[in-house]
Amino acid sequence: MTTNYLQNQLDMAQGPISGTFRIREPYSGESDTGRPFVRLRLEDFTGHLYAFSWQDQVMKSQGLFDLSRAYVEGRLRSQQGQSFVELKTLVPARLAYHDTIRLIPQSVCPQPGLLFELQAALRLITIPALRQFVVQVLGNDGIAYPFVSCPGSLHHHHNYPGGLLKHSLESFAMIESQQGFTQESYELGLVAALFHDIGKILTLTPQMTWTSLGTCVEHDKLTCEVLGPALQQFQEQWLEGAKELRYLLGWKAKSAIPHYNMADLVACSDRISAGLDIAKRHA
Repeated sequence: MTTNYLQNQLDMAQGPISGTFRIREPYSGESDTGRPFVRLRLEDFTGHLYAFSWQDQVMKSQGLFDLSRAYVEGRLRSQQGQSFVELKTLVPARLAYHDTIRLIPQSVCPQPGLLFELQAALRLITIPALRQFVVQVLGNDGIAYPFVSCPGSLHHHHNYPGGLLKHSLESFAMIESQQGFTQESYELGLVAALFHDIGKILTLTPQMTWTSLGTCVEHDKLTCEVLGPALQQFQEQWLEGAKELRYLLGWKAKSAIPHYNMADLVACSDRISAGLDIAKRHA
């Protein structure tokens, strides 16, 4: 397992600790003396660390449920070679842009190393409205979890759990290397490449099966459905950007010359990533 973020934060065996993390599998019980306690795991994309608390305010916190985002304070302790956190505070936390990927639990991603690549990729998105769009998409657990765990396909390219994220990041990297576009078109292209196949979260499962919807509807027709709520809000902040992003997501190379040149690059990045993966497997 990658070195835990909590221990990285401290770089010592014990001491005060604070930060925002995912709460995993909270359990309430009583000690041998009848004293109530709660046990849980704190998790982010680097790993997890066990935590305990005997504080009423922690045990009654509205943030104490599985997969919630919570701000915690406490002390990191070590006993018999095992580290754990003794919690003093636990409250619900809002999602900040820089924590969008860090707070995807490592345990939900079959290829957890890719989460570091995804976090680095998002640093290239600087336009405020576009950053907010990305937060609204990946800050939605119902989208983010399947996006990082589904395959790219069942029998074609990137056909393994986590393959969709790998394919998306490869497409993103091809746009990243391009020059000659305005900053606005460049960043819209990056986001389009990242999310061009996100409709697959409605057609494929991490267990490598079709969904019921996937047996009768093509994923391309579902991309804007997945992104719909975020696109609507994005449109209110940047009308022209939302129009171009929709175009980039929907344009296919078999169509006429694109209205936006970036559309051709996004479509090509998709095909090249898929082709290289197939060639690698058949080599």
